[in-house]
Amino acid sequence: MKNIFKFLFVSFIASLLFSCEKDEDRAVIGNVTEGLLRSDKTDLTLAQENADQTAVTLSWDDPSYGPNLALSNQLEIALEGTNFQNAKAVDLAAGSSSISYTVQDFNALLLNAGANAGETEKFELRLKSSAGASIPETYSPVIKMTVKTYALISYLYVPGAYQQWNHATANTLVSATSNGIYVTYIDFTAAGSEFKITVERNWDNSYGTDDNVNLIYNGGGNMKAANAGPQKLSVNLNTKKFTLIPYSMGLVGDATANGWNGPDTRMSWDDANLSWSITTSLAAGNFKFRVNNDWSENYGGSNGSASSGGDNIAVAEAGTYKITFDPFKLSYTVTKQ
Repeated sequence: MKNIFKFLFVSFIASLLFSCEKDEDRAVIGNVTEGLLRSDKTDLTLAQENADQTAVTLSWDDPSYGPNLALSNQLEIALEGTNFQNAKAVDLAAGSSSISYTVQDFNALLLNAGANAGETEKFELRLKSSAGASIPETYSPVIKMTVKTYALISYLYVPGAYQQWNHATANTLVSATSNGIYVTYIDFTAAGSEFKITVERNWDNSYGTDDNVNLIYNGGGNMKAANAGPQKLSVNLNTKKFTLIPYSMGLVGDATANGWNGPDTRMSWDDANLSWSITTSLAAGNFKFRVNNDWSENYGGSNGSASSGGDNIAVAEAGTYKITFDPFKLSYTVTKQ
């Protein structure tokens, strides 16, 4: 009997110790205080010529939830009066308390938040904080900011024999960040097809070449595409050079006619919408975007957002679909017809 009581006593003490250990490890929510967001500027005019300069520095105080809670913060930016319905959210590094944006980066952030390029508009910013799925998120008081943005994208144009030298329908060279590097995609109808590059859709100012490599402003002869077929034209105004390489975009996967081994279902460049496009039959399954029937450059993703080497894109049911891919915004659409 004495041994039984001794065993029960030891078991009781052990259970108490275990309970204490668990209580110490358990996250405890104290009196929650909201975070605080600050900005060193609230009135800004952003300009492309200042792209590399610091535009604004944001700093914050974390909210207080209590001990043993892992905290994550996001910066939310939205147009004033939208109640953050379509806010742009930016993950903030764990343990950080400030972030600085260059003019170019902050301009891009505001454009992604719905700003109209070139307009002066009012924005609202707040700190969104989370300490786990079971704990309500908190938001800092909103700060307001007035900012004039600028158009991030700039263009050149490529009239040539492939489209009868018509300025109105010339393919568009795109510089997604106005950094002097431009790209377009052209399906040349014949080897040796000639073209030039213009600043506007006219002959007022243009680029030519004497060696099919280097650009000459308002001088030089026509450029030439050595081969027929789809090609990527890259123009670098910083180095005054251009390149042409074979380039076709296609769909590959078990949702496509030729499966994962290809050949890929080839898309066409839609210059009016600056995206690759195709209307085709798909089976239920998965696909990705792939360049030149090769895995060295491929794109996948989810919810319309693409990334290099991203996940397979699912097709829930068989049917005819219109599919687009924007290489500048890295976005895509899959629309059943």
